Amino acid sequence: MEKESDEELAEKSADSKNMNRSDLSARHKQILTNMDIGVEYSTEQIAEKIGLKGPRTRQLLNELVNKELLACVGTTKRRYIKTVD
Repeated sequence: MEKESDEELAEKSADSKNMNRSDLSARHKQILTNMDIGVEYSTEQIAEKIGLKGPRTRQLLNELVNKELLACVGTTKRRYIKTVD
């Protein structure tokens, strides 16, 4: 069995992220549009920007983390960072 090169793995990762982006809801896109790359945001800050309550916003943010479009930092006070544009 032939081992994949770093270039092939990077290409697959990029394809995976593009696929993740194509199945985003309007709310996911709204969140990403309202965030700047590298800036930490709390759930409350994002909820205020998009006009939703905290629990629904948290769910959407966690979905974006699972799609590797956001990073989550902190354990008790979670903050979200946009990692790609």
